Amino acid sequence: MLNTLLPTANVMVNLPGLIGLGFLIGVLSGWFGVGGGFLMTPLLNIVFGIPYNIAVGSDLCQMVGTTTAASLKHKAYGHIDYRLALFTLMGSVGGVELGARLLVKLKRLGSITIHNYSFSKMYLWMTGIYVVLLLIVATSMFFESIKAKKRAPQGGVVATRISVKIQKIRIAPTLSLPISGIESISVWTLIALGFVVGIASGLLGVGGGFIITPCLIYFFGIPTRIAIGTGLFQIIFTSGYGTLTHFFKGNVNFYLAACILAGSLGGSQLGAMLNKKIRAASTRYYFSFVLFIAVGVIILKFLYNLGYIG
Repeated sequence: MLNTLLPTANVMVNLPGLIGLGFLIGVLSGWFGVGGGFLMTPLLNIVFGIPYNIAVGSDLCQMVGTTTAASLKHKAYGHIDYRLALFTLMGSVGGVELGARLLVKLKRLGSITIHNYSFSKMYLWMTGIYVVLLLIVATSMFFESIKAKKRAPQGGVVATRISVKIQKIRIAPTLSLPISGIESISVWTLIALGFVVGIASGLLGVGGGFIITPCLIYFFGIPTRIAIGTGLFQIIFTSGYGTLTHFFKGNVNFYLAACILAGSLGGSQLGAMLNKKIRAASTRYYFSFVLFIAVGVIILKFLYNLGYIG
């Protein structure tokens, strides 16, 4: 009874394992403002053997519930800038569709043999993209957070040269973001960010939080807690649209999504409470380690598949 067959993926999975993984991802979602897809999608493939395309679509489906629950908690804390979320969402819808179509193309590339082991080209591309993106974000956040922890608390605001330049862009139309503490910013910069995040969501099966949250903090100068709450709120919509488009492509297993969601709902509430209590610089510091762990897991699995370990 603890194991069940997923018809769409044709894989036997352990139910307590899925629920436990969902709880862990829920904690990360509420604490760091991410949908958790950057960990969930590769772990579903690595630990449970679920094909990447099914992992992507099903994870996006459960992400709708997880991020909704976490967003409600952050809303109570006043951590969501709805104007900021609205304009990033304007760009993300087109990006999600483009990302989903790219995934379909990767699925059709076929296989390749390396050291007498056969791999789908989709697996190799997805693994490479994950590792590069996660390393860039993790390394940048790690070194910045170390410096920030040595300074006096500044409300989670990270002023960088890039954020100052972006805020000075005056391409009309512009708007003010009082909740985020920004007097004026070009709407087009927010739409462009949303488009990039949308591509990541559709292609990698992530809500885009591990990209949009650091970008809002370092590129736009948004306070950390506002970036986290707003990032979670917009993930509801990007993951929702991603679920829809992947459903029509046959990539969603609702039973798998429900099992993960059963654990993630409680975890997201715990994570949101941790975010409220822990200093912003420390939150960014811990987040970088989560990303490094994700990279390590993905690389170890790849080496295992090549026969170098295990």
